[in-house]
Amino acid sequence: MEGTMPGPVTQPEKASGMAIAALILSIVGFFCCGFPAIIGLILGVIELGKIDRGESSERGRGMSKAAVIIGAVVVALYVIGNIIALATGNWTLEFTT
Repeated sequence: MEGTMPGPVTQPEKASGMAIAALILSIVGFFCCGFPAIIGLILGVIELGKIDRGESSERGRGMSKAAVIIGAVVVALYVIGNIIALATGNWTLEFTT
């Protein structure tokens, strides 16, 4: 094997920034009234579409799926909680000091 040059070294593919942002927003949405979870859910779905079309790295698929699942659960919990609060009349928040 003398005289042969090794092939080019390639960097491993990284998960996309959109997949990471989707996961973070979905998790943060649990603590912030669910609004960031809606954005995380949308970004996760968009990123999964990009991965399926080959426009983004496969390494982000797991994070995107997790973002979609977590985002959907958080949004569902907040919607159900708000419906229950409206139905029972416990909609107001009272802070005592």
